[in-house]
Formats: sequence, C-alpha cells, structure tokens
Amino acid sequence: MKLQKFRVEGFRCLRNIDWIDVKKLTIFTGQNDGGKTSALDALKLFLDRRARVEENDFTFVDESNKCDNILIEGVFSLSSAEQEKLKWNASELYIKNVRQKDNTSTYFYKTRVHPDQRLQRDLDSVTIDELKQIADDLGIVLTSRRAKDPIIREIRAWLATQQLQEGFLELPPAFMNEFPLVKLFRSAKTLDPENEVNQTLAESFSTKIQTEKYSGRLSTIQSEIEEEMKNDLRDFETIVKTYCPDIAGIDIDPSFDFSHGFRTSKLKLKKPDSASIDLDKEGEGRKRRITLAVYEWREKILSEPEAPGDERQLIIAFDEPDTHLDYVSQRKILDIIRRISDKTRNSVVICTHSLNLIDRVPITDIVHFKKDADRTFIETLKTEDPELVDMFLYEISDCMGLKNSIMLNERCFLVVEGETEIHSLPIIFKKLRGFSLQAGGIRLINGEGCGGVRSLAKFLNNNKRNVIFLVDQDSQSNPNSVFTPDKLRADGFDIDRQVFFVGTIEYEDSFSDGVYQKAGAAYWPKHDGSAWAREEFSNLRTSNNFCDELVKLLRRNTHTNMSKPEIGLGVAKVMNTNEIPKQILACLDEAFRLST
Repeated sequence: MKLQKFRVEGFRCLRNIDWIDVKKLTIFTGQNDGGKTSALDALKLFLDRRARVEENDFTFVDESNKCDNILIEGVFSLSSAEQEKLKWNASELYIKNVRQKDNTSTYFYKTRVHPDQRLQRDLDSVTIDELKQIADDLGIVLTSRRAKDPIIREIRAWLATQQLQEGFLELPPAFMNEFPLVKLFRSAKTLDPENEVNQTLAESFSTKIQTEKYSGRLSTIQSEIEEEMKNDLRDFETIVKTYCPDIAGIDIDPSFDFSHGFRTSKLKLKKPDSASIDLDKEGEGRKRRITLAVYEWREKILSEPEAPGDERQLIIAFDEPDTHLDYVSQRKILDIIRRISDKTRNSVVICTHSLNLIDRVPITDIVHFKKDADRTFIETLKTEDPELVDMFLYEISDCMGLKNSIMLNERCFLVVEGETEIHSLPIIFKKLRGFSLQAGGIRLINGEGCGGVRSLAKFLNNNKRNVIFLVDQDSQSNPNSVFTPDKLRADGFDIDRQVFFVGTIEYEDSFSDGVYQKAGAAYWPKHDGSAWAREEFSNLRTSNNFCDELVKLLRRNTHTNMSKPEIGLGVAKVMNTNEIPKQILACLDEAFRLST
C-alpha cells in the first residue's frame, strides 16, 4: 500500500487542514510553530499503530474545550498483488483513523455499507450468536447455524444483493499489516551528530526487533541484534573517514535489553597516536562533516528492504535536517536526501526553512504552512496544464530569478514587457509609497515577449495568486504580441481588471517630453555640451517605434552605447509623483491594493 495523500483534524494546531500530497520528495515550509512538525507527527501517528497521543495533542477549541478526538485520513494506492492478497477489488483505498483521549485507536475504510449499523463492522469479530440474531432479524436464511464461517459467507452474499450506501467499516488487521513504514528523524537545536547516530540506531533496532527472524526467540536475540547494529556502525565508520580523513575510527558501543530497549554509549573519535576524544569537544566544522556522514549512512541502511520481498512504501521524514549547516553542507544534505527518495519504495518528507532547499525542487512539491491566530492552513500550487510540467515550471521560474520561496510568499505579481519597466517601476513605486516593491510584497516579472512567462502567469493565476499586467498599448492591435487581449483572455485573465495598457504605442512614450529633457540634463549630457530641448523628444512621437528612435537619439548625441535600462533609471529618478503617467499610476495603485 502506498500513501498518496493525507489530511488531519483536531491534532494540535492542525484543527482542520486540507489534503497533503505525499510525493517522492515533499517539502514542508512556512513560519515557526506553523504546524510543519505537527503534520509529520500526525503522519507518524497515522501509520504507526504503536504511537500514542497525549492530552496536549488535542486541538484547543476555546479556553475550556478541546476537540473530542483526532481524525487522520489517508488515500492509498494498491498494486495488483496487494489487491489480490487483501481481496480488495480496487486500486485505491480510503482509510481514516480516529484517536480518542484514552488512546483508543480505530481504523475505518470507506466502502458501500448496509444501513443497519450492526453490519458496519468487521463480521469476523462478531460472535456467532450475534451473527445468527442479525440474520434472523433481517430475514437471511442460513443453511447452517453451527459454524461461524459459513454464516459470515451467507450474510455477505445477502449483502451483495442489497441496496447499499456509502459509509465506513472497521478496517481488518490484515490491511494494517500492509501499511507503509514511517521513520521520523528530528534534528537537534544545535549540531549534534551523536544524537543523529542514536536516532538512526534506534530506528534500526526498532526495525530489526520486529522482523520474523527474531520472532519467538529471546535467549540469543540480544547478542545477535547488537552484532548487526555493530555491522551498521562499521559502515558508518567507513563513511566518516571519507569526510574526516584524519580520523582512525569511531568508538560507540550500541546495546539494548528487553526491559529498557535501545541504549548507546557516547560517540567518540579515534585519532592516530591519541586517546579517543568526545565529539562534543570538537569544533563546529568537524561536527558538520560528521553530520553529513550520518545522512550518507542513513541512505545506505534505510534504503534496504527490511526483509526479502518486502516492498512496502517507506516514508522517511526529516525535521529541519539543515539546522546550523552552512550553504554548501545544505546542498550536500539535499543531494543525499534526493538519493534516498530516488529508491523505488521510498518517499521523503522534509520540514525546512532553508531557501536553499526550497528553491531546488519543483514548486508543486512544496506545502506551505501558514498560521492565522491559532489555526494552521496549508497552501500548495497545482496545475494540470501539460505546458507546465513540474520541471519546466522550475526551470523557467529559476531562470527569471523567481525562486519558489518568492512565489510562495509574495502577494502580487506584476508582469511587464521589458527592461525599461524593470528598471524604472521600482523607483517610481518607492516615490509613491515610501518603501520598495519587495517590502510591499510585489514581484516584478520581466515578460520580454516570452510565451513561457505568460504560461507561468497563467499558472499563478490558476492557483489564486494575484497577477496583473502592464503592457504596451500596441499589444491590443499587434497579433504577434505575446500579450494580446485575446491570448490573455484565453488564459483566464480579466482584461478590464488585471491588464493595464500603457502609452500611445508603448511604455516609453508615456513619459512627457519634459521628463526626458530633465533626465537628459541630469544623466545624458550631450557630447558637444549643448542643452537638450523638448522638441528633440517631441519630434520622435510621429514614429511608429518611439523607443528605438529614442535610443538612437541618445546614442547619437552622447556618443555612448545607451540602453533601455539606463533610460528607465533616468526618467524614474528625475520624475515627480505628479508626472507619473496615469496608466502606470493606476497599475501601481492596483498592485499596492492587492498586496495589502
């Protein structure tokens, strides 16, 4: 069984969150105390029947009340072999788990059920006398009343002929035995490789003790498991030496007993010609390298099947694995985690604040946690548009500097057509509002006539992000433009509300002759020392391409290789707020409104 998605109600700050997809590599990000760790713990609680809840795990409804129970739901996919083994005739299975405050835990599955609640149970768990009573009450003729199995078969055969309704039945234990495995690793508040090693050995111990290999034998189990764990550590020692070549070895002696469970000694480093040294006496650089070795070691021991033929999904969750690691180490950690997720049966979930990790995966694999008062909400960006497959989206957004972290957090996206706008609008906005576009939560996107940018804008708009356009007036009549009204309307944009057309023909001709004259005097001195006249700029307005003629004029008179970015900067710097073209002013006002 493979978990496809899950949702949670009544668990800590997760009062009622939407479905979270579980992909090969999923990243949870968002503000502190926003619910990321709680979502991992809920996943562990759902899949690990041994996990228990505490009083504080139940969501506070108000000052004096808490939720009565915790509900965790999941949708699983089943292979054909699993369908045959479990006698389930569908490729998908919906399961919910209800946890009570006394730690009573019940699993149910969605199916078609009879209205009689007595039949909304696992019939195998019902006594023979009750089964006979149910049959008599419902008029089911039993050919035999002595054996339980034939009675159950006849009741089920009768059920197959009845009008059923959608409902839930208690999940048979056989299904729970096929649940995915889940392993959760929490990073310490400071670099603590010893803690990371202990977590890994504890998971290794927990797995080994449950295998059939040790079932029913106690006399020799302890020494055999300790020896297997020492073998795991020999692999770890080999990896540590690749990160720390000056280390002769490591010293850690894992042990356990059946009364106390897994225990271990302190991790010490063996150096040539010296006694073993406690790791906590080593510097941060050494701890960082050994932490990386731990993750590489985990890749090896966690990716192997727990037993021959065991292909159950393994969900490995890392809670802030990048804590206190430098930029290069963070990248190495993600590369190692990617290798773990690449294994056929593995899925990985990471909680992180690191923009380095966030910006290196497709944005559709990111779950953004946001908190409002004491409630958590999640946000994911999705698309079914074949033009916007995950990697394509990732590549075009990265090329434009549109990192995933920005796409998740910015409140308004303003698409423009070129370099003049990119260099002038931030200055104009700051003159209007007194703070930058970035501080206002507004992100400029340079379209440059690129169809990929329009697809990206469509993606953002479909996912309820605030998107507006500032495009040249001639886009309305030029069929070759990427941003014609028909094309934008076909992409789902409201032309009257989301699109601002600027200039008589283009953006550059919207600025007055006086503004260009002031910019020329301040930043574009003529090579002959003469002053700029307004007429020199007004004479260009009869051209069909004002901007091209403007560039030629400036280059000719300044003997420089003047560019559009320089023009945009010049006019923005000299302009007073009352000189801002009305179309630009209207667009920036709307961007500000959407971002507040």
